[in-house]
Amino acid sequence: MIDAGRLREQVRARLSEQRAIVESLLRLREQLPGSLFARYGECGKEGCACRRGEKHGPYFILSTRSGGKGGFTYLGAKEADEARDLVARHRAFRAGLRRLHKVNEQLVTLLRRYQQAMARRGERQVGVAPGV
Repeated sequence: MIDAGRLREQVRARLSEQRAIVESLLRLREQLPGSLFARYGECGKEGCACRRGEKHGPYFILSTRSGGKGGFTYLGAKEADEARDLVARHRAFRAGLRRLHKVNEQLVTLLRRYQQAMARRGERQVGVAPGV
């Protein structure tokens, strides 16, 4: 038999976890969706160092999607450092949303189990008319 007290504690633990996740997501306000990568190139000029393997660069490129279309933006080294942090924050935000979704699913499952346990004990269910 399912112990209602144990279920209640599990619900409280999930609510606490949910609250912590939401607080962490709120701290990630500034973010930038996309990817940042460095590119190195060769110019092809005779006698250039790039012909000996010392390529030009790095050229920092921010890749983003908007309205179903991709776009690229070249960034300087300072802008790339800032963009790297903002892209990482966006990835952390998305990971946090996935975790929040899982916790919410677990919470709904636990609450349903709790409601069933209370019904078996003959206690009143919230939202259910007496005698049903």
